[in-house]
Amino acid sequence: MRRAAALIAGLMGVCASANAQPGTLPATALEDFPHVQISNGLITAQVYPPGEKQLYQGTRFDHAGVVFHVTYKGQDYSTYWFDRFVTDPRDDGQYPRGTQRSCCAVSGPVEEFAVVGFQEAGIGGRFLKPGIGIFKRDNDDPLKFPTLPALNEGKRTFKASKNGARFTQDLQDESGYGYSYVKVVTLVSGKPQMTISHVLKNTGKKDIVTTVYCHNFLTLSPGSEHMVITAPFSWSAEQFLQPELVKLDGKTISYLAPIPAGVTTQSRMIGYGNSAGDYDFTITNSKTGFGQRIRADQPIAKINMWSITPTYSLEPYIAISLKPGESKRWTYTYDFFGPGENKT
Repeated sequence: MRRAAALIAGLMGVCASANAQPGTLPATALEDFPHVQISNGLITAQVYPPGEKQLYQGTRFDHAGVVFHVTYKGQDYSTYWFDRFVTDPRDDGQYPRGTQRSCCAVSGPVEEFAVVGFQEAGIGGRFLKPGIGIFKRDNDDPLKFPTLPALNEGKRTFKASKNGARFTQDLQDESGYGYSYVKVVTLVSGKPQMTISHVLKNTGKKDIVTTVYCHNFLTLSPGSEHMVITAPFSWSAEQFLQPELVKLDGKTISYLAPIPAGVTTQSRMIGYGNSAGDYDFTITNSKTGFGQRIRADQPIAKINMWSITPTYSLEPYIAISLKPGESKRWTYTYDFFGPGENKT
C-alpha cells in the first residue's frame, strides 16, 4: 500500500505539469490506489479500503466498500464512467465535461446515506453523514455534499479474504450521535453472485433516521443502448424521460437509442409496493446477453433512475430509523449472467 501511495503522489506531480487540468488525474489512475483483488473463480472484483490517502476522500459516499471492476466472463460491470477526476475533495471548481469532482469519483456499487440532524444542528453545529462521520454545518442545503473535512470519522478496520472483504466503523461523538457499522462484501462460492451485507447499530444518545441507496454505476452498455430493465411492478416516471431514448411499457424500461454526450435521463420512479419482493430488478444488454439481477431484503422507500452516456444507475432507497440501542440489517444480492444463461 505504501508503494501505491507513493506512486499516486508521483502521478499527481506528473499530471499537474503535463496536462491542461492541474489537480486532476486520468481515470486509469484509480488502479494505482491501494486495493485488493477478490475472486470466487467465477467473478473477480477490486475492493478499495477506506482511510487517509486512500482512493475515496469525498464526502458524498460511504467510505467503506467501494467495489470496482466487477467482472464476469470478460464483461466488466463497473469500469470508468469519467475521463479524469479531481484529487482534492475540497475542490468544487468547474472542469470540462468528462472530469468528475472527488465527491463522486468512484465506480461500481457504492452507497450514500442521507444526512442526520442537519436542521437541528444550526449553522456551526455538528451533524452526521453515516458511512463518513461528523461534519460542521456551514450552509442551508442538506443535499449539498460537505466540502470541509470530517470533524470525527471514528475508528475503522478493514480485512480482506480471498473472496471478500469486511469493513467496520465505530463512531462516538460529543453531539450525541454514535454508531457501530459492519459491511461485508462477498463473492459467493460456486455462484456468479455477489452479496453486500450490512449491520448498523445506534450506539449513541440520539435517534438515527436516514435512508441509504446504492449508486450502482453500471457500465453494461455504453450509452445505455440495448438496455432493458425489468421490475416486479409496472413502472411510472415522475419526471420527463425523453421518448426517443427511453420507453416505459408495464414492468419494462427499454433504452431505444444511445444517450448522446451531455444528455442525462433521470427521474424518480414509482409503482412499487411495501413488500421487499419489489426490490428485485433485472438489467440486461439485449444485444450482448450480459446482465445482472439486483435484489435486497428490504422494502423500497423510493427509487431514482439516472443515466448518462458512459453509465446507468438504478437507485432504490432503503429507510432506516434507529433509536439508541437498535440495529438495522440489510443485504444486496447481485446475480450476474451471460448470453443464454438463467437470470434467476
